[in-house]
Amino acid sequence: MKLLLISLFLIVMNIDPSPITLEDLQWKNRVVLIFPGEDAPPGLDIDQSSQLYEELADRDLIYFHLGDTLSGNSEYVFTPAYREKLTSRYAMGSKLSCYVLIGKDGGVKLKREQAQVDWKELFSTIDAMPMRIREMKERDNREN
Repeated sequence: MKLLLISLFLIVMNIDPSPITLEDLQWKNRVVLIFPGEDAPPGLDIDQSSQLYEELADRDLIYFHLGDTLSGNSEYVFTPAYREKLTSRYAMGSKLSCYVLIGKDGGVKLKREQAQVDWKELFSTIDAMPMRIREMKERDNREN
């Protein structure tokens, strides 16, 4: 009976995740906020390959597409009011599509106005960060 209640609780938690803020992710994840503009094709066009998701996981990177609906590679959600706040702060009224890379420290590391996310540029930007270099060295030391 106890196991059934725990399982039910976990299922309910996964169905209705609690809203978060970027501050909740600070020091845990790097974040890419994607803001579709008037120039954006309908829907989110992101490579769904397992290699991309491995690269994202390796860098503790999650993304949020803040279009008509919120989507991304995590179960996290933002309230509608917080989504508006993020759009106002990071898209700054741009009518063009843009994306913003936010580091684990909460600072903006890269901002681009373009319809497609350049994952290669994002990954190389992240890999040049001191914290990421330290993470890679620590991982290499654990594997050896």
